[in-house]
Amino acid sequence: MATHALAVQGVGGTADASITQIGTDITLPAGGPWKIQKIWGQACLHTPTVSESLIGSLVIDSKSGDISPDPAPGIYPIMGLPVAMGANEPQPMVPLSIWDVDWDAAGKSVIKLSFLNRGGNTVAPEIACGIIFDSDIIEKRPLRFCDGVHASVAAAVSTIVGTITLAEKATRIIGLCANALNGGALTASEETMGIITLQSDDVKLPPAQYPMSFACSAGLGTPTGACSTPGYGFIPINIPVAGGARVKIYVTTSIAVTGGADVCAYLAYE
Repeated sequence: MATHALAVQGVGGTADASITQIGTDITLPAGGPWKIQKIWGQACLHTPTVSESLIGSLVIDSKSGDISPDPAPGIYPIMGLPVAMGANEPQPMVPLSIWDVDWDAAGKSVIKLSFLNRGGNTVAPEIACGIIFDSDIIEKRPLRFCDGVHASVAAAVSTIVGTITLAEKATRIIGLCANALNGGALTASEETMGIITLQSDDVKLPPAQYPMSFACSAGLGTPTGACSTPGYGFIPINIPVAGGARVKIYVTTSIAVTGGADVCAYLAYE
């Protein structure tokens, strides 16, 4: 079998201690049992407010009740943001929060992912989250070959970043890494956050919805200075492929980005 991933993105709640479902229920494909091995989340501010931080948790619920062990209490950290101290702030970056887990799930299991807001925000934060699963344990392997694509994306719809043609010697995809940065002048209430999707006519991939390495909150006022970039790496995956297979990489950003989001995506294979 091969690694699969399902993701959702949407708006969190504003009130302290509010729990808000992100997107719709996630239904695993038929053909299980599946081993859920990673859970991930990202949170960023759509409209920053002075003296308001962003802090919260990712909550997972087994709606169908056929995940073993039951993940409750399923409350996991999501890296947040400190308070804005003035009316002019740069665009802060939030690293990917991704955690190793070990749950067995039947085919067609249903999962709900929610954001637990720990402090409250005047304007609701934007959240992306998901799970990564396989029929077997995903082994992290050293990188041998790597290729990447790039595109500037403005609209908040599924948009192709590019197509990677694997070398004829390729036997399996072993890693994915993607990121996006604002490509022009910042516009108020525009974060840079998205989900990467893999498609191919040569190898069975779906569902294949993966996170980016980081998200960028909107800036505040007239941004001054610049923030630091968090470290990131490849997400281990295991997808057997035929040599010469072509993989199309798409991105769906949380909102439209006036200046365009510069998206880069890479596949490592052996």
